[in-house]
Amino acid sequence: MHRLGLNTRVDNHSVIIEVEGDLDIATAGDLQEHVLSAVDEHGPWLILDLTSLDFMDSSGLNVVINIYRSVKERGGSLALAAPNERVTKVVRLVGLHRQVAVHRTVPAAVNAMEALEAQKEVG
Repeated sequence: MHRLGLNTRVDNHSVIIEVEGDLDIATAGDLQEHVLSAVDEHGPWLILDLTSLDFMDSSGLNVVINIYRSVKERGGSLALAAPNERVTKVVRLVGLHRQVAVHRTVPAAVNAMEALEAQKEVG
């Protein structure tokens, strides 16, 4: 049985979605639906907290890329926080880390997102 746990919270202007379990073909649509709803409600400054994500396949990767495009179109940004070694390997293998910031911790991602947002407001 495939399970994906999703929990959303807002820290300052950043929407933080905790992703838990396996992100694969069976659960990728759930993440996309949840994220788009959260971004519509709270804004496009999105952090995916991957602390509890155990596995991500190409379907999960495609959803992350689609999410990246969606938040960019809305004037926001996407960051990944605290991926495990296996997830980091997948992200780096396809070069996603060149487009999407990857941070070791959620607080580091929040700080970076706040700086990005402030920079966008000024510029």
